[in-house]
Amino acid sequence: MMNDNYVDVSNGLGIPFGGIGTGYSVFGQYGFTAVNYDSVPDEIMYIGQKNLAWTSKPDQEAQWAFAIKSGNRTIVLQKEVPSWLPDAEAISGFQAHAHLPKGHFGFQIKDLCLQLSMTAFSPMVPHDLENSTIPVQIFDFTVKNTSHSQTDFTIELVHAKPSWKSNNGLAVWSDPHGDIAMGCDGGSSGHNSVYKDISSKPDREAQIRFCIGWNYPNFRTPSPNARKHYQRYYTRRFKDAASVVSYAQKKADDWSFAIDQWHNSYDVPAEFHRLWFSSLSSVITSTMMSADPFFFEIETPHHWVNTMDVSVYSSWLYLINWPELEKMDMDQYFSAIPTSGSLKGFVWHSMWDDACHYVEEPTFLNRIYRDYLWFNERNWLDGALTHAENAADFVYSQDNYKDLIVSNHGNQSYDVWKMPGISSYVNSAWVYGLYSLEKMALTAGKDVNIKDYPVKDLKDRAVASFNEILWNESGYWNCFYRTPEADKGSVPESVFSDQLFGRWAVSLDTGVNSVLPEENIKKALKKIYQHNMVKDGNFKGWVNGRLPDGSTDDSGSHSKVFWVCAQLDLGSLLGEYDFEEESLDVFRSFEGSLKNNHLAVGEWNQSLRMDGKTERLREEHGKDTPRFPSYPRYKCCWEYLIRILGVKFDEKHLFLSPFKTISYSFSNIILGGVTLTVNVQRGWDKAVLDDTGVSGDIRIPRDEQHHHVQFINSNI
Repeated sequence: MMNDNYVDVSNGLGIPFGGIGTGYSVFGQYGFTAVNYDSVPDEIMYIGQKNLAWTSKPDQEAQWAFAIKSGNRTIVLQKEVPSWLPDAEAISGFQAHAHLPKGHFGFQIKDLCLQLSMTAFSPMVPHDLENSTIPVQIFDFTVKNTSHSQTDFTIELVHAKPSWKSNNGLAVWSDPHGDIAMGCDGGSSGHNSVYKDISSKPDREAQIRFCIGWNYPNFRTPSPNARKHYQRYYTRRFKDAASVVSYAQKKADDWSFAIDQWHNSYDVPAEFHRLWFSSLSSVITSTMMSADPFFFEIETPHHWVNTMDVSVYSSWLYLINWPELEKMDMDQYFSAIPTSGSLKGFVWHSMWDDACHYVEEPTFLNRIYRDYLWFNERNWLDGALTHAENAADFVYSQDNYKDLIVSNHGNQSYDVWKMPGISSYVNSAWVYGLYSLEKMALTAGKDVNIKDYPVKDLKDRAVASFNEILWNESGYWNCFYRTPEADKGSVPESVFSDQLFGRWAVSLDTGVNSVLPEENIKKALKKIYQHNMVKDGNFKGWVNGRLPDGSTDDSGSHSKVFWVCAQLDLGSLLGEYDFEEESLDVFRSFEGSLKNNHLAVGEWNQSLRMDGKTERLREEHGKDTPRFPSYPRYKCCWEYLIRILGVKFDEKHLFLSPFKTISYSFSNIILGGVTLTVNVQRGWDKAVLDDTGVSGDIRIPRDEQHHHVQFINSNI
């Protein structure tokens, strides 16, 4: 029985299965599509923009199929029969529901008294990287005989190529790059299939498990400046695909149970469940891992690798579930950033690439501080601090105006929406980045100067300039200010939904409200929420930019789109400043706008026409929602877990200040190294920590204990 937490994707391309950095394939109404075990993420899919559509029929037919044989009938478990099985028939009905990392499928077969369902998954278990990086897919079938007599049938997994080798009950395919194995528990193998024969009595159920494992040891990233060949992470444990399948057949029940526990540990409104767990689609389809170990996230559909301004958003999912991946990413950035010469401190836009000439150093400063607050490791901070200092010095030395960062050509991460001069996006990150550098220096007991200016003094001057130059008396910070040497173009006074990106990036800090005036932040958030909101039929969203008179900002196509990350961090900041209803409105509206495309979220969903109506962006419709694979920044939806709990850190404590307008609970979750079970009642007015009542701040030690916190409504 499906519940509201599941997402119906019956009419889509399907559901991706695979681990972190392993490769993947997608299963759905057309059977197996995008079998991607030995290539970079989405290399097969991204042939043309039409192939990005989540609902489009794939150009290439599947080379794999599940089939059921009964009497003289062969039925493939998909809606169209592949050409290589000409005597088969297709199913008459199909259902698919995603609850990643599991997917649930139902198959209807005309004139056959068998009730057939399947649950598929790959092992992805939070805080268990070893089991979350295994190149395997498990398919569990349940077949019930609904007739009044015994029924004999065979269920099989078959491949189009006939030259597989049968080996100890497995079928194995080898090529120059690696191998694939498939197995059926308690079944048999043939020259291109694995199968099981079943004799089923009336009203009895049969359980059949299939596994596909693969081993393609070597890869290169899609970066045009990729440095070398890498060996895949999973090769540290497995020598071939057969050993993967053999291991999976022993462990699959444990993995399935652990996944169910993960789901059950989140008792939250359904929209949170749907969005958080569906975003695992992006993990499955956009990551690669090496045995070094290095973690690569691909900015699909581009070839960019570990993009700084993308990862700062997407890595919230990793911080909460696999924090070592964020550390791998940052450590690799540290190794790539020059430490001497004219580019000392330069931060790549994408690993080893900077074709877009973005200004990434301010984002880098915030990300280091955010990660330190999460990791709470002084040794890591000591190593990171030098890179942070170099980055601040580099970007300030390149060009500044009244201590703010200048980009004369306006490439400020919103691409074709240019912000030439001083942008609020880069410079909100800059002022909070200087604050982050100041706090890190104090923690490390180190004096930090940027071009001979103490970092605190430079921060104070930059904050003053930010307010003086960009603040608009209508109640927001302008999109940008055109400095004398800056290019012409765009509209400086446009109301920009992501103008407080820097504030959002370091929201874990307990003292962050000391930077920009709190009163102004609240005014800006209320202004954006009200001014940039667009309703069009059943759609509701917050557009990237809107002119002061409420008309569409058409100065660049990206100004008029509903950018996923900008909407979500706007909503999160509304919650940070106690606008809970508005915060939940943003989250729920975004989640609702996806309809059933939760697995296939683009960089934005819809764009705003000049007449105030919405449509898919004509210039780049392939990057709108729905599209596949999902865009990495979508994973920043996990930051809302932090928001609804009101999480902040210092070196010794975790602080909680949960939302009061909804009820929810989390069991055995780990946040910043602290294990918590939290129960929140709507309208709570008192707190109990480990059986002791608490008044004032809810302050939880950062220790190895499991802490229980209750937020109780005393009127219930």
